[in-house]
Amino acid sequence: MCITGRTSDCMECPVKEKCAYTLIFAPVGISSAKRLQNVPRGYVLKPPLEEETEYSSGKPLSFNIVLVGDRVNYLAYVIVALKELGRSGIGLNRGKFTLGEISVIKNGTAEAIYDPSLNTVKNVDKRTTGIELLEQTKKINQRKITIQFLTPARIKYNPTGEKGKSAVVRVPEFHHIIRRLRDRINALSMAYCSSPVDIDFKGIAERATAVKTRDVNLKWLDLKRKSKTQQIQHDQSGFIGRITYEGDLDEFLPLIVLGEHVHVGEDAVFGNGWYRVQ
Repeated sequence: MCITGRTSDCMECPVKEKCAYTLIFAPVGISSAKRLQNVPRGYVLKPPLEEETEYSSGKPLSFNIVLVGDRVNYLAYVIVALKELGRSGIGLNRGKFTLGEISVIKNGTAEAIYDPSLNTVKNVDKRTTGIELLEQTKKINQRKITIQFLTPARIKYNPTGEKGKSAVVRVPEFHHIIRRLRDRINALSMAYCSSPVDIDFKGIAERATAVKTRDVNLKWLDLKRKSKTQQIQHDQSGFIGRITYEGDLDEFLPLIVLGEHVHVGEDAVFGNGWYRVQ
């Protein structure tokens, strides 16, 4: 419950810049900096990839969540929000649930940090650092990569830069992906890691156009999401599948590797645009 008694309109709240709910789930306008007025949320949901539509106590729903930068300090508040969501219900029939065990996962190893029977959170700091991500790039082919999109990716590109001229891309060229990763990762870094990304913004996009598409095995999924608060439908359609690129990839790999964690394109916070480098 909001300490001011509000039920909506966090934008006008006098304590929005200190409120945990706003800082995690509704960060619009939390900073006076113009470039941070529409900052992406500092977390990413990674949904289960099986095609189940119903869950029960015998078959629980399991998913991952990535907290970006200093948002990891708000883990306890995220847990509280999940517990309250379980009490109020979720989905078409507002199904109620209880929160199970939570573990932190790093390098394929999981360590429990929340015990529902004790209702306690264990203080375990296993953040993935930039240095560790750079080390991962050394394991990737510097000339040819295949990217597998696990959830629908919706990417728009504006070739002219004119307002309102962005169009949805059905088969992404390499520079389409790099442009969206560049902008998303920079916004996240400014908002939650205290500084922008140190790259040649215009140059890296131009050089990415030299990387060629070699093999495409994508399909388009038509998806809609209804907003309960705005009472409108959002188009979440996008492509899934594999696409292979070839060229001088070295300078782009840090963005590609980080994008595996934070996703690319629209609605990344909901789990869209999740991919893996094969």
